[in-house]
Amino acid sequence: MFGNSVLKLVAPVVLLGLGDGCTAHAKASAQVNTSVEADERKYEVPERETPAPPMGTRPAPAQLASAPPPADRTFFLGVSHDLSLAPAARRAACRCLAVGYGPPTDPKFAWQEAPPKVEPGTMAVAIAADGVPCSSPGYAPLRASISAVERSGDDIVLVVENVREGLPTVHGALVAPPSGKSTLVVRARRGAPYGAPASGGSGPCRLALE
Repeated sequence: MFGNSVLKLVAPVVLLGLGDGCTAHAKASAQVNTSVEADERKYEVPERETPAPPMGTRPAPAQLASAPPPADRTFFLGVSHDLSLAPAARRAACRCLAVGYGPPTDPKFAWQEAPPKVEPGTMAVAIAADGVPCSSPGYAPLRASISAVERSGDDIVLVVENVREGLPTVHGALVAPPSGKSTLVVRARRGAPYGAPASGGSGPCRLALE
């Protein structure tokens, strides 16, 4: 009887002690976890909130990359293989030779493609022997070609020759802006008849640039 009573009294005490121990352990664990989380958070960088746009405004649209402008045709001063004198402008300016000069966009010129974009004042020059009446020795209208473009002081010098059969011919050139006193001088080479005035006489053929 006595032994059983003691056991009955001890059991609640043990259970109560166990309950108190679990509660204390849980509180200690919670305190440790809270302390660890606090230590970890103190190293975090707070995120910045993006401010909302003012009322009544719209966010700026993303800028699209603009397409590059089309490349202009490259041009060089000197002889031009895709320039010729239009048939309607082929009138004798020198002996056995038609000569035209002016802005590259002048309708007297014929381009294989569109006229190139050039610096202001750049002048185009084109020649043609085909279609020009001539009875001089050495006249070969299909072989007349520009062999050189030179400067002599303020003058622009065009050297014209008859190329050999089968070689390409050059009928045009682009030259730097001439001065107000410039003259276009046409000289012949290799016995060609083109370097003399259309009215007759000895060369060279000189054309005043207007």
